[in-house]
Amino acid sequence: MDRWGGRVRPNHCSGGYGVDWDGIGTFALFLSSGAVGLGIIALKAYGARLASKLEVERLRRAGPTQDEVTEQMRYLEDQIHRLTERVDFTERLLGDADTETSDSGGAV
Repeated sequence: MDRWGGRVRPNHCSGGYGVDWDGIGTFALFLSSGAVGLGIIALKAYGARLASKLEVERLRRAGPTQDEVTEQMRYLEDQIHRLTERVDFTERLLGDADTETSDSGGAV
């Protein structure tokens, strides 16, 4: 081993020992490909975050149109009308039940 932790192997050309550059190059390629992959993931996440903020801001500034507001008002009026009919029907049923109970002398 050399003083930097690399594996030492014999150099056939000079007869001495040298550093295993193949292993170091493979490790460096492994690290760099991982760093590039993480960088791409981080950039995509940041881009999605910016896109969502842009969309929220666009929707906040646009607000509902007059047609949308009118449509929502009509829908709510229809719902109120239906609920009013249900309340009237329930009151009539409860009123009929009260008169039947009082007519029978309280016995159920």
